Amino acid sequence: MDRKGNGLENNTERYLIVVSGLFCLMLGYFLITWPIVGYDADLWYHLFGGRYLVQHGVIPHDAYFSYIQPPKLWYDYYWLFQAVVYIIHQFTGYHGLIVLRSLLYLATVLLIHLLLFRRNDSTIAIITGAVLFVFFSLGILNRELVVRPHLLSYLFIVCFLYVLEVKPDKVWILPIIGVIWCNVHGIEFPVMFAIVIAYIVENFYLRYKNNVDRTLPTLKSQMLLMSVLYTVFFTPQIIKLIQTPFDVSFETAAYQHLYVLELVRVSFKNFFIFAPVTVQGVITSFQNVIVILAAASFVIGLLKRKLRISHAILFLTGVFLLTRHLRFLWEFMLLCIPLIYRGLPMICERLKPSPRFIRIYLPIVMIFLPLVIFINVFSNRPAYPFSNSKLPTGVVHFLNQHASGGKILNEPNSGGYLEWALDSKFKIYMDMQMTIFHDMDFAFASHSFFDEHAFKGFLRKYDPSFISVSLQRTWFSKIVSGHKEFVPIFFDHAELLYVNMNHHRELAEKYALKAIDPFHLQSISYKKESPQRLSELFDEASRIINQDPFNYGANKIICNILIIRGQQAQALPYADYLIRQYPDKYDGYALNADALFGMGRYAEANRLYSQALDMGQIVRGEMVYRNLHATYIKLKEYEKAYKLLSRFVNPFDLGADYKDIYELGMSAACVDKISEAVTFLKIARMKVPPADTEYIEKIDKNLSMLGGDSK
Repeated sequence: MDRKGNGLENNTERYLIVVSGLFCLMLGYFLITWPIVGYDADLWYHLFGGRYLVQHGVIPHDAYFSYIQPPKLWYDYYWLFQAVVYIIHQFTGYHGLIVLRSLLYLATVLLIHLLLFRRNDSTIAIITGAVLFVFFSLGILNRELVVRPHLLSYLFIVCFLYVLEVKPDKVWILPIIGVIWCNVHGIEFPVMFAIVIAYIVENFYLRYKNNVDRTLPTLKSQMLLMSVLYTVFFTPQIIKLIQTPFDVSFETAAYQHLYVLELVRVSFKNFFIFAPVTVQGVITSFQNVIVILAAASFVIGLLKRKLRISHAILFLTGVFLLTRHLRFLWEFMLLCIPLIYRGLPMICERLKPSPRFIRIYLPIVMIFLPLVIFINVFSNRPAYPFSNSKLPTGVVHFLNQHASGGKILNEPNSGGYLEWALDSKFKIYMDMQMTIFHDMDFAFASHSFFDEHAFKGFLRKYDPSFISVSLQRTWFSKIVSGHKEFVPIFFDHAELLYVNMNHHRELAEKYALKAIDPFHLQSISYKKESPQRLSELFDEASRIINQDPFNYGANKIICNILIIRGQQAQALPYADYLIRQYPDKYDGYALNADALFGMGRYAEANRLYSQALDMGQIVRGEMVYRNLHATYIKLKEYEKAYKLLSRFVNPFDLGADYKDIYELGMSAACVDKISEAVTFLKIARMKVPPADTEYIEKIDKNLSMLGGDSK
């Protein structure tokens, strides 16, 4: 009986190794093929800090890139991380940062695997471990896609836990890791302290109780573990390091949770909400399951008197962190791995899965489910190896090429990229390093883009030479309209640049934007514009492309105008360029299809319209589905045309356009759905305005042909 059970467990263990290997290969593939994306600009202020350190040989201690007054002093607690990423980028570019990100994530996943699967585990422990492994690995997925110091903190958390839980004889490595940790992400030292103290307290308690059930660490091991607490002394400024997390949380940036998304307060009721209808919903559900399992393991362990002191301290530390900010959810999950590993088999102790169930179950949980998630998360891949689609790269290029320097009122969120990419002759207001800048600094900048009085106050205090504002802030045009000295001169896919005529009159006179309103590019109706207006737009967009060939908006404007003019062949290169430079945006595919449609190449247009529609970006969605419907009609694929319109047009939707309802009715007629066709045409007829005699005539004529009554 025992021999048979051991054989089953050994076979399951070997099978698990193979499946885990496939999971890691799959994860590695998606990671290495995913570019560096500017989800935020934090990576670039790290590169900037690393460049300063390497070039000057000293750790930055003030906000030398900012004109803010009074000047800001700070402690650069991630100086070592900044130096490493800058050196990697200097020699290998963004490819090297992709490799770094992939290796750190895979190393973290490997250690999670080693923590959850151990030799001589029971079958039920192996199965629950498989579930946990997937939940933990995918639960941290989104945080692992950005190159920031927390990648190393997550790795070090699981490394500490693996040594203390599985390989206590390797405790000598922890002081070394501790020194590195305190210099790559020093603000996390309280988490490291909590881990060390949890096991020190447990060891002293067991020694005091003369516990004989567990092998106690030697005095040498205990001393080595205690030495980790002294690794903070191996930092440039220990006092400032110790002060930093408390200053940020309770003084300088005590209100970050009101304006930084990852620092919002956690509502614990959200952990009981499960909505796995989207990929992000599935990942959030995994995270919620982990939180609930941690709490259940804590309670059950307490009730059964099997709760280890170290696990209890780690859990309570995680709970405290969760009460602070959402970003600590990931620290909580990792800290609770030992607790859940020990508690879940107790929860599931009565389950006795069959070998056949295991062979079917493991691949589904560890291969097919993650594959579906990876395909969705990593769809619409941006330009590789670096995507600039969220960063003001064009504005930076323009300033470096044409301006002699000056102070910039900038978006705090893009400040990190500006300081990295701009010449040293420019100064920005702030970035999102909230250990440098304070709540009031952020409030001053953000309200200046929204409130006229705050904007005037900013101008009085700092008199900036330039303003770089997000294209999403459409209301800013009203704020700045009362200040004629500020003239819009350039825009890219992210931001609009204004110049202060009192500082740089020559730039305003030479590059002022007169025809294009960058805040409302999406609302331009090219078919309704006059030829003169189209020529003005075309000339200004052409001038912008001469300055910035990569300009997204200018390429899009020129392509649209060429299509309207019937110059489809000339439009194709611009559409192709948009696809190459911005493969994650639908416009290039839709414009390419528009040009091909105009050239009579309906099959090619159909494929590109379908691709644009499948990207799920709905700003231009209505035109895309209408044009795709037109290609189906041209290709005489009437069944597909009808099914497409049925997806997007609901005749009983109060906002449905009568022209769309008419097309739906005619598509229904083409596939012999006469009753539906008559009904839809009658609904279209009741919505047609009396002035549109063309559609009234068409609807009445077709109703007559179909045997319907237009009355």
